[in-house]
Amino acid sequence: MKKRIFSVLLAIPALISTECKKSVDAHAEHQLSAGQVSGASLYQFHDLFTDQNGKQLMLHQLQGKYVVVAMFYATCTAICPRIAAEMLRLEKNLSRAQRAKTTFLLISFDHERDNPAALRKFVEKMKLTESFTLLTGKPQSIREVAAALGINYKKLDDGEYSHSSLFTLLSPQGEIILQHAGLSVNVETFARKIGE
Repeated sequence: MKKRIFSVLLAIPALISTECKKSVDAHAEHQLSAGQVSGASLYQFHDLFTDQNGKQLMLHQLQGKYVVVAMFYATCTAICPRIAAEMLRLEKNLSRAQRAKTTFLLISFDHERDNPAALRKFVEKMKLTESFTLLTGKPQSIREVAAALGINYKKLDDGEYSHSSLFTLLSPQGEIILQHAGLSVNVETFARKIGE
């Protein structure tokens, strides 16, 4: 029962998002009508994000792989580097087959400062691999994704962000199948969910 209620609550922001504005992706309606994306999928969001290479993409373009997602901001000097390091540790401890079907996604809270150059700098600083995609977007898009993931954040007077630390594993269809709060990921638990 709790899982059903959570699925319904998770779908609400996504449904509001897709109802209130016209889809800008020609493939989005096809995907929904084909039944590939459920009401609990983050891939119902059709907002544009920009990655560290300046490429625009929508979350549903990650469909087909497992996605480990967390939220961060590039100028953070405390929690965010630890979040990225944990994701890197998780990646290194997966088997080759698991790594081949897993993407690591970091979405920035800081739409003002985290342009593609800032995101690339963070990639270099943290020595992140090709499996990592870092995204920035419009404030409303970021808020919707954070709400769907259950991540709380607030911009402080000094321009920094106070935020929760939550690692989420999405299924290849964009549904939440595992979440871990805190800064130390249980690699075995994530690996079991990803499978071989």
